[in-house]
Amino acid sequence: MRTKPRNKSVLCMVGAVFALGLVLSACDQAEQGRILRYEKGVYLGQKDSPLGDQEREILRQRALLQQGG
Repeated sequence: MRTKPRNKSVLCMVGAVFALGLVLSACDQAEQGRILRYEKGVYLGQKDSPLGDQEREILRQRALLQQGG
């Protein structure tokens, strides 16, 4: 049983569309812009925002509770 050239081209087109869909679905938006090259001993992430006085006091109180004092 031979397939006609038209059926073969339609099958190739469907396969190509399927492969393209698979490739595009692998591109997760959350992974875009992430660090791909790391440097040993160097933090390359975003800088933390400075803590305010109230946040520091809350953390100090929490640390005291964890000490048991």
